[in-house]
Amino acid sequence: MPIYTTRQNTITINKEQLEDFLRQRGLEKIVLYNNYTFNNYDQESYTFIEHVWSHGDKLYKLAHHYYGNSGFFWIIAMFNNKPTDADYNYGDVILIPEDSRGFVREVTR
Repeated sequence: MPIYTTRQNTITINKEQLEDFLRQRGLEKIVLYNNYTFNNYDQESYTFIEHVWSHGDKLYKLAHHYYGNSGFFWIIAMFNNKPTDADYNYGDVILIPEDSRGFVREVTR
C-alpha cells in the first residue's frame, strides 16, 4: 500500500518532546505555514483532453507532454482531484485542461 494512503493528518506532541526535538537539531523554533487554498472552479467550463492512465505514467510526465513543463503536474492533479500518482489506477481516464493558464488564473485569483 502506498504511504500516501496511510499518512495521518495530525499529530500530537507535548512540550518536552518539542524541546528535545529542537535541542537535538540545534534549532530555536519551528515556523509553520498555512496551506494555500484555491478557489472553486467549474470543471464543465473547460475543454480538456482525455488521457487513459497506463504503465509508466506520472503526473509530471503528463504535464511535460501536454504543457511542455513538468512543473505543471499539480494542474492535472487538481483538475482530477487526485493529488498523487498513487491515486491513479491503470485504465483511469485523466482529464487534462487544454487552457492551463486560464485554469491557474481562475483557481488562484
